[in-house]
Amino acid sequence: MAHRKYTLTKKLSLLILVAAIVSGVVFLTLQKITDHLIEGYLSSDEYYKEESARYIQTFSRYVSEHELTSTDRKAFGEWVKKEDYINLTVYKDEVLQYDSIYSAADESAYGKEKVTDYAKRHSYPVQFSDGEGRVMVDGFYSSRYHDLAFTLELLGATLIFLLIVLVGIRRSLRYLQTIREEIHILEGGELDYEMTVKGHDELAMIAKSIEDLRTAFLDKLQAIDDLQEESRSLVTEMSHDMRTPLTSLIMNLEFAKKEEALADTRKEKYIASAYGKALQLKNLSDNLFAYFLLDKEHESELETVAVKEVIYDLLSDQVALLHQENFTVHIVGEMPDSYINVNVEELGRVFDNVMSNLRKYADPEKDIQITFLSDQDVFEIHVSNAIKKTDIIPESNGLGERSIKRMMSRMHGQFESVEKHDTYYIVLRFWNTKM
Repeated sequence: MAHRKYTLTKKLSLLILVAAIVSGVVFLTLQKITDHLIEGYLSSDEYYKEESARYIQTFSRYVSEHELTSTDRKAFGEWVKKEDYINLTVYKDEVLQYDSIYSAADESAYGKEKVTDYAKRHSYPVQFSDGEGRVMVDGFYSSRYHDLAFTLELLGATLIFLLIVLVGIRRSLRYLQTIREEIHILEGGELDYEMTVKGHDELAMIAKSIEDLRTAFLDKLQAIDDLQEESRSLVTEMSHDMRTPLTSLIMNLEFAKKEEALADTRKEKYIASAYGKALQLKNLSDNLFAYFLLDKEHESELETVAVKEVIYDLLSDQVALLHQENFTVHIVGEMPDSYINVNVEELGRVFDNVMSNLRKYADPEKDIQITFLSDQDVFEIHVSNAIKKTDIIPESNGLGERSIKRMMSRMHGQFESVEKHDTYYIVLRFWNTKM
């Protein structure tokens, strides 16, 4: 199933967007609630009168403390600035003496403008140094509470925003901590411990890469163990296989040495037997050297070749040798017009080993069948032969098959063999490629 990949940048952007939407909704909700509460309580006439009366008392004390006259407009302005959110209007002898909302251009109205009916109803008497006057205070009393509520709403929305972002980031940080702890476990040698792969972001990709590295390293260790086990098994088998002809060789040489009076025919028999065993030992040592040489060689350098050209050349030479040794070879099928990736030198060694086994173990009285099979992806060579029946069981250490399998693997091909009903079957499999 395909998964949508979210990078850390995308996840963080999405997290910030969600946090912004949630905090925005919370802010607007709180603002609506607080505005309703403030307007419901602070906009009443009773509250307005109470606040106005309180400011009038404060202003009256200010006037008394500083012994101000009704025309000390600078002092009035300083008081208005200090109190904030209010408008101050002063009348003396029913004439305007000061209005905090007037600009410098409007000051010409001072001492001339008459008191209004509204001012008469809403003003309060205040004693100045030059006599009693009337003072009216209009205040935006709810504004300070709106400002305070706005600050608290903004602070609350910001805290919610940060909380959502931090909670979202904390999940990634916990996963990062998990990866760190699991890496320490692997560093301690617990290579069987499986990394936790969770999600599809960069952190999950890092964990997946470490997990792939762990499994590849374990596979490499297993391959080394298998190779060592194979080498130990091979050494054991080879020591047994070499001991038998070596014992016979020594015995024949001792007979030929001790019995000097033997007839020439018997001596020649011992020498011929010894020579045969010596050749057998040489063949074993050559096979062993060729097998271990594959381990020392570097990775095969492959080239793309046409099947009809390379396989035909190699196979025609080998078939000609079989014909010279009185084998009958029957070829089935045709070589395809395809290409394969091989190392030509190693491919020649593969065919040498195959044909060597045929000459040793195939029954010359029966046909050897070589079959070509191919499709869009694969080209296969199938070889089958009847096994030669003999009273002496031929000694085989399997080095030839092992060498073939190793060389085919180095060329990314496959080798299969099976013995069934006195018939030996092998398959050489190659993968087609494009030129």
